[in-house]
Amino acid sequence: MHEDHASSELMLLAQKLEPAHKLSTSVAAIDKGLAQYLEATGLPVRDVLVSAEERRAVIHAFQDAIAVLPLDRRENAYYLSKYVVAITIGLFDAALNYLWNETVVALRHLVSHTDMQFFFDTIEKRPDVRKTLQSAEDLSKIGEGVLIDGCYRIALLSEVNHARLKHINFMRNHASAAHPNQNDLTGAEMIGWLSNCLRYVITAEPSLEVTRVDRLLHQIRNSPISPADVPVITNGLLQLPRPRIDDLLWTIQGIYCDTSQQSQTRTNIDYLSKTIWNASTKGRRHEVGARYAEFVKHAEADKKVLLHNFLTVVEGLNYRSEEVLVVEMLDSLRTLRSVHIANDNFYNERNYARLLAASLPQSGRVPDAVRSEWVKIISLCYIGNGLGYREGVDEVAENYYIGYIAKFEEPEILEFLELFADPDFICDLSLDKPDQRARQLTTHLKSRTKQLHIIAVLDEILRAPKQTLHKISNVTKFERAMRNVRA
Repeated sequence: MHEDHASSELMLLAQKLEPAHKLSTSVAAIDKGLAQYLEATGLPVRDVLVSAEERRAVIHAFQDAIAVLPLDRRENAYYLSKYVVAITIGLFDAALNYLWNETVVALRHLVSHTDMQFFFDTIEKRPDVRKTLQSAEDLSKIGEGVLIDGCYRIALLSEVNHARLKHINFMRNHASAAHPNQNDLTGAEMIGWLSNCLRYVITAEPSLEVTRVDRLLHQIRNSPISPADVPVITNGLLQLPRPRIDDLLWTIQGIYCDTSQQSQTRTNIDYLSKTIWNASTKGRRHEVGARYAEFVKHAEADKKVLLHNFLTVVEGLNYRSEEVLVVEMLDSLRTLRSVHIANDNFYNERNYARLLAASLPQSGRVPDAVRSEWVKIISLCYIGNGLGYREGVDEVAENYYIGYIAKFEEPEILEFLELFADPDFICDLSLDKPDQRARQLTTHLKSRTKQLHIIAVLDEILRAPKQTLHKISNVTKFERAMRNVRA
């Protein structure tokens, strides 16, 4: 269908909805026979549909919004067709659901054009679950919240667009036909969400940062790396954000320990791994070391030898941990994180929060290999996402988090300070409730230390303007204070 013809069709439809033929919110407006049938069965007929005025607003704006979608991409956009039909009828809650379905399909398509191992390694580190995620077909196995956060983590979504999608997902879960509700949706909201989904997901392309990582992993697996090229490659790697380097370290050690890989692939990794290791966080290095205990636990002798070789090359043998407890704690923490970002977290999270206590050593001190993720996930769950009618947290689980945080000492506080540069941690801090709770946690931690450099950083957090904590890692005073802490 040509653009001008499509535009004429939509305008004709809009003209049919003019005041002269005003439609009410009754089902009788679209089909009198259907209305009579519903009345005969005792079902409501009035106030079922959105008013004609709101429908006209969306129909008039639809052609401009969809203009960003190339014609060859429209022929399979069935959910967008259903969106228009639902809008025209006056079922905005159904339309929002169709729009979200189209967006999820597009997001999975976008991810499928990146390195799948890197993406799955980034979002899922529980071995038993990770084994089930191998190809683009497995993207349907992960939750939509995990999908969105994963796209943000690997830089497929910017901070702003990640926030936009989180909001649309929240509205889809609380105001669409996906779940029972009695919330009203306006035409302005529907066209705004359509525009955002079209511009920032459905027509999006991978960023240069994503492409750089994809190309590197492809080269590692498929062609020899010349020693002469190593300085150029490593210099480019050091330009990546630290979270991306952390994720890259996790993936390359996974490739290295894959017994099906060729020796040439491991040689390529040997050239680059020391640079990636040194640029990564201590928390991620401890996680890699913890895999040694995992291989011991499952009697995976070949993988244990390969990981030993990897750690030897990067001079990280001291990061090994043979305590199976460490593996179990990491698995429990990651499960808690997965439950926390799921739709029903207020009902399920408390049990997983309670079980964490059983994973702690008798001393009650968190092992070095777990500390980074322990502080991150406990802090994330305590602060919450700010959504819903509560404080954005599971109020029963909160008591467990308070107990865990009460045992934070200076090593945990240092890990907490590093979180303000972590995309997973800061993604909700622009919202009011998470901002307030992050400051409450900061104030508590300030009372737990006498170290002046640490207090200086905590004071910078507390002095930051409201709802700006997600950007504080770029503030000069904060960066300067952090340098003193790291010295």
